[in-house]
Amino acid sequence: MTATPHVLILGAGAAGAAAARSLASRDDVRVTLVAQTGETPYTRMLIKGIAFGPTPPEAITLPLPEVEVVADTVLEVNTSAKQVQLASGTQLAYDALIVATGSKPRLLTTDVIRRETASDLLRISTLHSLEDALHIRELRTGLGRPARVAIYGGGIIAAETATSLHADGDEVILIARSQIPGTGAFGSPVAERIAADHAATVQTRFGRTIQHVDEADSGVAITLDKGNPVVADFLLVALGTIPSGPAPWTTGVDVDGHLRAEPAGVFAAGGVARHYDEALGAWRIDHWEDAAAQGGHAAQVALHHLSIGDDPGAYTPRSPYMAMVHGRMISAVGYIGGADSHREDGHEFVIRHEVGGTVSGVTGIDAVATVYQWGQRLHEVSV
Repeated sequence: MTATPHVLILGAGAAGAAAARSLASRDDVRVTLVAQTGETPYTRMLIKGIAFGPTPPEAITLPLPEVEVVADTVLEVNTSAKQVQLASGTQLAYDALIVATGSKPRLLTTDVIRRETASDLLRISTLHSLEDALHIRELRTGLGRPARVAIYGGGIIAAETATSLHADGDEVILIARSQIPGTGAFGSPVAERIAADHAATVQTRFGRTIQHVDEADSGVAITLDKGNPVVADFLLVALGTIPSGPAPWTTGVDVDGHLRAEPAGVFAAGGVARHYDEALGAWRIDHWEDAAAQGGHAAQVALHHLSIGDDPGAYTPRSPYMAMVHGRMISAVGYIGGADSHREDGHEFVIRHEVGGTVSGVTGIDAVATVYQWGQRLHEVSV
């Protein structure tokens, strides 16, 4: 180990920036943050304002802490040599490595997009990046009229997008594979309410899958599994995300309850991290606030590994998130997926989510204060 330990952070999104911010003021460690080549770090949770509103790209720039920042693309990590290979040819050595390279959107498979559609793929988009948001804005404004938009998915992005487009006067067709979309993000009771609001507000095709997407006059023709094709100006794919990491972790980094990976000295946080702990089992959360919390925690675990910091203990998801869906404020804290759901007593619509008899998360409708009050009690209250 060098005289001053070197912590290398890969990724300048929520998790990477938070990890760097947690370490920036220390004089007993050297910190290097590797950001993507040619990319100005930005707050991904704010890209909806660019896609559906007047927000300029510079308004969502993510300020980085005062650490060494390298603008280069990570190719692979040699864990035996403790070195990172960058696209420029530079190699960076580390004493502790935090992988925070985030996620990428789940796309339609090549058999779904017809070959003749290849020249018109610009009308099929995700909403995961700044580039996606700018492209969607261009598609909508270029029409010069209200758009007819098909959305494939049922989670937070799909629900908020359907809400924003409908509020702007666009015609929305929401397609989801589940009869009750959004269960993984919101839990069954809340998802059922949201599904009813969708059905009353926009066109819905629930319990359906897309078989083919073909080029149509100035748009796309979408064939569903039970017939009744949908024609739209463009299709937004919102099927969730998958981890995005450098080699040897191209499919994600497996971490334990302390965010430690293999071999020793490697840690991961945010959308790239695939968690396993005794309490929650296998899980993964990919939203901004939780990624930032994981990044800060990973930095503290790295300091402990380097024998210059206290053990922060295991990471437990407690972060909040919100979504405005058809006039209802949906709020949540903690871990929802795979948990048992129970409604809290009282006049508010608040749902406890429990794993092994312990509250792991809470969701609610128009009950933000009540839901958020649960934040620090999660993973401790048995019912």
